[in-house]
Amino acid sequence: MYQGKGNEQSTVTCKGRIGILCLVLLLLIPFLSGCWDSVELNQRAVVAAIGIDEDGESGYVVSLQVIVADEIAGAKARGTTPVVLYQEKGKNLFQAIRRASQRVSRIISLAHIRLVVIGEKLARAGIGDTMDFLERSTETRLSVKMMVARGNTGKDVLAIMTPIGRIPANDISGKLETSERLYAGDYAVTIDDVIRGMINKGGGPVLTGIQVDGDLEQAPNKNNVDNILPKAIVHINGMGVFQKDRLVRWLDDDQAVGLSMINNKVKGAETTLSCGKDKDTIGIETLFSATNIHTRMEQGEPVFVINLKQTGAVQETECPINLKSPEAMKRLQEQWTEETKKVISSTVREVQRTRSDVIGFGLALERSYPKQWKRLSSEWSRHFAESTVRIQVTSVLKHTQSRTDPYSKGESD
Repeated sequence: MYQGKGNEQSTVTCKGRIGILCLVLLLLIPFLSGCWDSVELNQRAVVAAIGIDEDGESGYVVSLQVIVADEIAGAKARGTTPVVLYQEKGKNLFQAIRRASQRVSRIISLAHIRLVVIGEKLARAGIGDTMDFLERSTETRLSVKMMVARGNTGKDVLAIMTPIGRIPANDISGKLETSERLYAGDYAVTIDDVIRGMINKGGGPVLTGIQVDGDLEQAPNKNNVDNILPKAIVHINGMGVFQKDRLVRWLDDDQAVGLSMINNKVKGAETTLSCGKDKDTIGIETLFSATNIHTRMEQGEPVFVINLKQTGAVQETECPINLKSPEAMKRLQEQWTEETKKVISSTVREVQRTRSDVIGFGLALERSYPKQWKRLSSEWSRHFAESTVRIQVTSVLKHTQSRTDPYSKGESD
């Protein structure tokens, strides 16, 4: 009996020690973990933007805008350019980027890309294969902005020294954000937005246009930013409409603003109104804009209703108008409403000509009438082009800013 109890006690003690040892090992495991494939920051070539162009011989030309870390850090700056552009060709994007490692002394890192610029020639040929790489890559984030180099190549856009901001990719991204917030003639489009647009039946994505004006030969030189008037400058220009994965048309000015209105992307905008016989003498700023698209069935066919509500303020008047009068303000509101309807109507007609549903009528029909959508979806491009569209706009002018009475010519204060 006694020996049995001793053996039992020894066994219990042994189990207790093993349990404690296992617990200690479990606590130590987090401290033993690590990244087997980690790369130190000073061994990485951080890419700020990537340009993708078509090459007739090998397939693609990839331009990588790499940040020169020593110039950005300041302490080790040598006064050279803050970025350098590396180019390489390949039958596919993966091959081109890997081949670029022969030109770069560090490991190419795509994790911090701010911008992807597609050349217009490639955009018109089709970007489907390009999107496969951008979505499949584990480094590239789906929130990266995409643009089309209008009339240029992606290399032209990225090989320009910009006067504001040392890194051109950041300068371009800032211009896009500012224009989106104030002008509404364009808005930021991400890789994820493009993918969603491409998979919509009868539709396609839209992409912001970017263009280089001036001397392309002087654009990459540092003296381009040493002048008050740069020899070359890059600016945001229009919205490109895609049919599936191919660029088919550009929308400019009012039609581009109308696209932003329909797609509910307006953060701020400007509208000019006429005052009697004087055209474009009153400036209206949009302070708020919200759009909904509804679907109705009439005689078995879908009718789409674009309902927009907007509020604004009078920013400029160059004609004699009594802004203290409620009747005058009401007439301005009605005039603003009609002008907005014209802009939206013109945009819808232009987009319908492309037969590409980039404004989401198909999605609205599928949500409200799934059975009808199933019947029409196979030939939605044709149905979209022939759809009946009604536009409803409600406008409210909240105030006239810091002044009421205008400085109209021929009148005293």
